[in-house]
Amino acid sequence: PAEPVDPRKAAVEAAIARAKARKQEQQAGSEPAEPIDPRKAAVEAAIARAKARKQEQQTGSEPVEPADPRKAAVAAAIARVQAKKAAQQQVVNED
Repeated sequence: PAEPVDPRKAAVEAAIARAKARKQEQQAGSEPAEPIDPRKAAVEAAIARAKARKQEQQTGSEPVEPADPRKAAVAAAIARVQAKKAAQQQVVNED
């Protein structure tokens, strides 16, 4: 039973990861005009979602979950899809 991840938090984490990656590239002396590889951005977004999930579990802040396990599973699936969609939208917006 994975807990639902707030899509906004996942999107913010993904944006922060991309900004940090860009900053590292600039400091390393690579060309800042070079666009970020969409696959790398997708991987960073997945990592950000995983970190957000882990942080949520560690803080113990449980979102309001339905008592029915099936409803909880559906809510978790919906949250994952929304987070994935938000991350994909950000990748598309940056291209």
